[in-house]
Amino acid sequence: MIDNRKISELSGEDWKKVRIKYHQPNSPMNRENAAKVLFEFDDIMSEIGAPYFLSCGTALGFRRDGNFIEWDDEIDIDLKSEEFMPRFLFLKEKFLENGFIVRPTLRNNGSKMNIFKNKIKIAMSSLSLIGESRIYSNQKVPGKLYERPDKIEYLGREFNLPGPSEEYLTWYYGDWETVIKSYDPSNYVNKNIWR
Repeated sequence: MIDNRKISELSGEDWKKVRIKYHQPNSPMNRENAAKVLFEFDDIMSEIGAPYFLSCGTALGFRRDGNFIEWDDEIDIDLKSEEFMPRFLFLKEKFLENGFIVRPTLRNNGSKMNIFKNKIKIAMSSLSLIGESRIYSNQKVPGKLYERPDKIEYLGREFNLPGPSEEYLTWYYGDWETVIKSYDPSNYVNKNIWR
């Protein structure tokens, strides 16, 4: 059994050496494992009352395909910074207690926490409200899309998507209904999102 706390505390360089054991970037994740890990994540977030949104490729897959995109390599989660940042250290500890590997990054307009379990990565992004936009790192999304979430059901559970989800997906991907199989964002992401 892995010591998730020790792995979580590895330096960036040491983490790079072992990361492939816990997540394979640009390689399809096992969708059954992904569902189990997402449900465990959802249980934790519900228990502590931390609202979140499925975003990016996860939102696209659930809205367009009714499932994770077949070749997606991670679960994408957005949280409003005012919800995420006050809970940041508490969430880190809660995920550690539940056997996740936790790799947090604190920074202005782009704090994030990547968590790993059963070879599944959940990428959690903190979105700050600046003017009319929600900002994460070098991306921007209209803030109004995080005010009235769309609900989507997946395997008997309800999840939030930025809403209206069609507007969010059009902002993020342009023609989101056309399937594009690629791990290179320049092939599928709309230029709108860059700031």
